[in-house]
Amino acid sequence: MLKEDDVWNGQIEREKENISSELGNFAKFLAYTHDDGPDDVESEPERHGIRRLKGTPVWAVLYPARKGYRAIKFIAENGVSGVYKKAENAVANNRYARRKEARKYLTKIMPTEEEKKKQRERKFSSDIKISVLVPLYNTPEKFLRDMIASVTEQTYQNWELCLADASDSDGGRVREIVMEYADKDARIVYRKLKENGGISENTNACVHMAKGNYLALFDHDDILHPSALYECAKVIETEGAEFVYTDEVTFEGEDPANIVTYHFKPDFSADNLRGVNYICHLSVFQKALADRVGYFRKEYDGSQDHDMILRLTDAADKICHIPKTLYFWRCHKMSTSMNLNAKSYAVAAGRGAVRDAEARRGYPAEVHSAQICKTHYRMKYEIGEPEISVLIDGSKNGTKQIVQTAAAVKKISTYGNYTISCAGSFQELSEKIKNADGSYVILLEAGITPVTPSFMEELLMFAQRKDTGIVGMQILDEKDLILSSDIVIGGTSEQLSIEINRGERYDAPGYMGRNYYAHNVSAVSGCAFMAKKSELSFLWESGKANSLSGRVLEICFMLRRQERQIVVNPYALGRILKEDYKGEISLSDRKYMMETYREQITSGDPFYNENLSLQMHWKRK
Repeated sequence: MLKEDDVWNGQIEREKENISSELGNFAKFLAYTHDDGPDDVESEPERHGIRRLKGTPVWAVLYPARKGYRAIKFIAENGVSGVYKKAENAVANNRYARRKEARKYLTKIMPTEEEKKKQRERKFSSDIKISVLVPLYNTPEKFLRDMIASVTEQTYQNWELCLADASDSDGGRVREIVMEYADKDARIVYRKLKENGGISENTNACVHMAKGNYLALFDHDDILHPSALYECAKVIETEGAEFVYTDEVTFEGEDPANIVTYHFKPDFSADNLRGVNYICHLSVFQKALADRVGYFRKEYDGSQDHDMILRLTDAADKICHIPKTLYFWRCHKMSTSMNLNAKSYAVAAGRGAVRDAEARRGYPAEVHSAQICKTHYRMKYEIGEPEISVLIDGSKNGTKQIVQTAAAVKKISTYGNYTISCAGSFQELSEKIKNADGSYVILLEAGITPVTPSFMEELLMFAQRKDTGIVGMQILDEKDLILSSDIVIGGTSEQLSIEINRGERYDAPGYMGRNYYAHNVSAVSGCAFMAKKSELSFLWESGKANSLSGRVLEICFMLRRQERQIVVNPYALGRILKEDYKGEISLSDRKYMMETYREQITSGDPFYNENLSLQMHWKRK
């Protein structure tokens, strides 16, 4: 239904005929992955035909043709500049260059002997004993020795290493090697389990051995940074943290310099944790907190850490993130990080952990594996059909763009209960928000056309939650490159609002796969978002910024003060027809916000790690 006169209705109905609802290349990205099938949207005959060819002599003979087809397709889609960029990346990311950079990085982050001495001598005011939990199972000797040595070499001294060994008869010399270290250091506690109870039961055996008031999760084939426990203890003491996590790197084989990925994490992000276990390593938490929520549960074996972290972070009052690389996650042929098929049961367990967590919170949902990775999850919450007021801001655009946006919404949307109205000025938009009839408001800048038929449902799923303040869409340009999605707060007036993903492909993974799950941000742009009408109206009138982009950014600042979630759902896609969109904030609004929200702005963006560059987006400094 449209709240406009017959002339507007006539123009919009005519424009609907010019709006294409063809999803084309978006279909695979937008499709839910079925739990019982492959992660693609090809037809069954196409899929099975390709599979029958793979591995055959014909497939080998077709290799030059396949490579040629991919090259032609890449050039057609990305042009000469894309080819140059790909070649440049290939040179920068060859094995030799990556190892050279990794060695420089490791040298930079490792403490000097003087720093180690100071850390060892520091007196902590409270008694913080950290029990490091390591379930063992047929651990290769090299990995086992590396793991134990990385604990005994910690600069923080008040720890114990709890080793529960479920190795079978083929487990080699695990017990013999552990006792070699335990005989020299009484802080190493070993127990041979009678049977292999699975990862959860084996980890619980470590918990029962623990005498510390804090527990640390550590895999039997990984390595700790020498200052890992020291940095965690320091945050526990100074911040009163109940749950602490750190940054990490993944490396291949035996040499930590063979770094595959650097994972610089955001501060605690509830929606990111729903989408993937981004916290993972290193996690240290209060034993009393674990006593309250319960320990590891066998039904989630394979994703037991994700289930545990979801429950711990729900219960914790103080969660702290240390933006330092303090954990080295080894990937090899049987590790989840290298080969998901090595632990395929982890996929179903992970979906179950997230689904059950949402049920506990009162948000029933289906949980699907995302197209990019089976352990990245896409939420599908249950929703009703409340009325939604779609407001089109035409203050910067002409009548043509307003009509195009309204027509696209009418033609494409699969949602039933909505109204559309248009505003020709910022003042009129304020009145429209105040007087909107819907329980929820979607604001679209004129010139934006939705791509996702279910874009209203995708926004509503998150906006309906009590903890959420605003849900943003992901807006593309005419080349299907991201124009607007995540906003990063840069800390200065000049870098107040940075479109951190601009220019990236909509179907690219994004940093650590974040383009394939809903995630938390500090702010969204004003060009396309949804909020509860009652809250938006109040916050809009409370704001003082004089432009749309400025007012929405200010509302995001106010929501963050209330500890409300700001979410971007990349599956709510739209395109903008206007090529000169910038979403810039006026100088007067920048000055006003620097004065009013200075502490919040200068403290840094909690959802963009301080180790990442603001100039080279998502790249390490």
